[in-house]
Amino acid sequence: MGLFEQISVSTIVSKPMNITILVATVLLFAFLISLRPVFKKYLKERKVNKSIQQLGSQYLKQVILPDGMGGSVFLDYLILSQNSIILIILKNFKGSIFCAENIEQWTQLIGNKSYKFPNILRQLDSDILSISSQVKGVEVTGLVVFPSDCEFPKGKPEQVKSITELTRKEVDIQLHSEKLLNAWYTLKEMASSHLSTQSFAEDYFKDKDAPMNYTLPVILFLSLIAWLVWRINFAT
Repeated sequence: MGLFEQISVSTIVSKPMNITILVATVLLFAFLISLRPVFKKYLKERKVNKSIQQLGSQYLKQVILPDGMGGSVFLDYLILSQNSIILIILKNFKGSIFCAENIEQWTQLIGNKSYKFPNILRQLDSDILSISSQVKGVEVTGLVVFPSDCEFPKGKPEQVKSITELTRKEVDIQLHSEKLLNAWYTLKEMASSHLSTQSFAEDYFKDKDAPMNYTLPVILFLSLIAWLVWRINFAT
């Protein structure tokens, strides 16, 4: 067996094309492994989009709208549901969340450490008020959506959901009222003139345990290209 392995390795190494393929394969594999956080982020974002899309017949993401007072409202998602328009705020927290509608500070508990953060419903209520002022006579509601690995030991307000709680709803666009459709198209047109190239929910999709560093993938990719170019020139 040892002689067979020795002969096999010697045979492989003796052929330049085999060396080229072997090294290129190793570099390509390392490059793909280094992009693992990117793939995880893509799959998570795709899953979230699919869950949120279930809530209505149409949706927009990364929405910027005027607040009616000279400022802007930044929304992760805007949903056209059966009888209302829904605003979605995404928050990337894990661990246990202690929250209630009428307290100013919510608490995140991870192990033995706790962190305070402002009541997110205050922001949601403000955003709902701003959007309602743009489309009067139409119901505007909102949700704050947390990742699936969050727990709420003491319960949570109705407007707070985990991503797994967003269940499919039967929505028929033909049953939307004319007023609701007009409001939606108004918001859609307003949003189209305030497009954002960066996701406001970027933090939600990041894996905090495996932060993305593009330096290694770039180095590996350039090494792969350089190796192939050198081998082609060397072979010729």
